[in-house]
Amino acid sequence: MKRMLFSVFFDAFFSGFAAFLVLFVLLASFLSIPLAVTLAALLALAVAALCFYKLYGKREKTTLSLQENRKKENLMFYLGLRKETQKLFAAAFTALGKTAAATKKGVYVRENDAYVYPCFSFDGVKKDDLSRAYFLSGSKKAYVFAPEFSAEIRGFARAFGDKIELCGGDETYKLFKNADMLPAEALKENKLTFAEKMKELLKPVFSRRRAPKYFLFGLTFLLFSFLVPYKLYYILFGTVLTVFSVVCLFFAVPPQKSETELCK
Repeated sequence: MKRMLFSVFFDAFFSGFAAFLVLFVLLASFLSIPLAVTLAALLALAVAALCFYKLYGKREKTTLSLQENRKKENLMFYLGLRKETQKLFAAAFTALGKTAAATKKGVYVRENDAYVYPCFSFDGVKKDDLSRAYFLSGSKKAYVFAPEFSAEIRGFARAFGDKIELCGGDETYKLFKNADMLPAEALKENKLTFAEKMKELLKPVFSRRRAPKYFLFGLTFLLFSFLVPYKLYYILFGTVLTVFSVVCLFFAVPPQKSETELCK
């Protein structure tokens, strides 16, 4: 959340500053300098506020925080280490107010009249796991939970029609989060080092997609330095932003399913 706010503030600030430069140059041609500065600043603040409102609303809906991702990864690793995952899933459904019990056939959830099969082996889900779920569930529906499913496994599951439904890591995390059963602390192997924290903090600032923005703003500063009497600040900011656009080329940030009735 902090990284997202910093990113939004950063974009809004430079959008407003760029608007101020353009408005000041235009207004200064037919108004006095103090009046031009005042009007340009007020309009630039409005532009910055509008940008912040639009960007924050958009990114809040589409961005999953780093903390949530770490909790999800930790849960998947935790379930992979546990042997009695069926009891954990039965307890999670019970905490949500459903009647669930771990049986020899699987985790039976009475309200949904279905069986649940956790598959959290570090070797991944195999076709035998789906076949086993199919035969053990009998005439009832089977929900198979796992961190993720390969394209081959998803294709194999479609051969069973609606009999088997696959539930990935997102739905597993939602289930245990709603049941208030997430592991209390991250495992040591899953903690971020200081270097990793700094890398995650700087990624949104120096990502490749920001390079054109920094270059455009830097070029704007440098060009306007020829039109104003006080050139030092324009040259300084223009140089810094242009350098930022080059630095961004060395930081690659990779780009960023549906809820089943059972997990509601």
